[in-house]
Amino acid sequence: MKTLSYLWKVIKSPHKGFAELFQNGRVRYAAWFVLSYGILNGLGFVISARDYPPPAATLDMWIKTWGEFTMTPFLKIPMENYRLFLAAIMIPLTLAIWMLMAGTGKLLSLLFKGKAAYEQYLTIVGFGMFTFLWIAAILDTIYSGYLRQYAIPALNMEYGPAAKAFFQWFPPLEYTLLYGLGGIFNGIGTQVAEHWQPWKSVLIGMLTFVWPMVLIMALLR
Repeated sequence: MKTLSYLWKVIKSPHKGFAELFQNGRVRYAAWFVLSYGILNGLGFVISARDYPPPAATLDMWIKTWGEFTMTPFLKIPMENYRLFLAAIMIPLTLAIWMLMAGTGKLLSLLFKGKAAYEQYLTIVGFGMFTFLWIAAILDTIYSGYLRQYAIPALNMEYGPAAKAFFQWFPPLEYTLLYGLGGIFNGIGTQVAEHWQPWKSVLIGMLTFVWPMVLIMALLR
């Protein structure tokens, strides 16, 4: 429950929330939050594996709308096995993204003569970027689950141009907005931890969100 309490404090007031987390001095709350993201995402891929790949007509529409790179596996793994593969790697992939983001922040901190510990950067990205990865996962579940039956008819213009625009542009806009907010929260947490010139925190916020952008956008299907 403390993890959820800290999460709410960070969302409500990032400066105060991160300051309280740093005073507490424990990274375990961020670790549980990140780990739960990996576990539940992995379960989601196990559940969805039975419906993947979709029928050929559906896959063709996906490729026509968002491109082959985005809609087909990046790795040379048969499509019928791909989501089970993602389920198997989701926990280590999640932890790797978390540690890479924190490591990037700490490395830049050293270059900028910062004082924050690596554990603080783990906390920053755990409650910064991963807050918005959680939100993205929830919205994706709604989009690809509850609204799935309407997607192909909408993309075929059966509901009109407004519905088509919604289903076409929701995924890229969702990721752009939420990942951007994750980078902003990473920057805010860095500023609270380091108390230095704001441009350094802005740079760290921008660079730390590259890892989830590259790895998630390349691997998750």
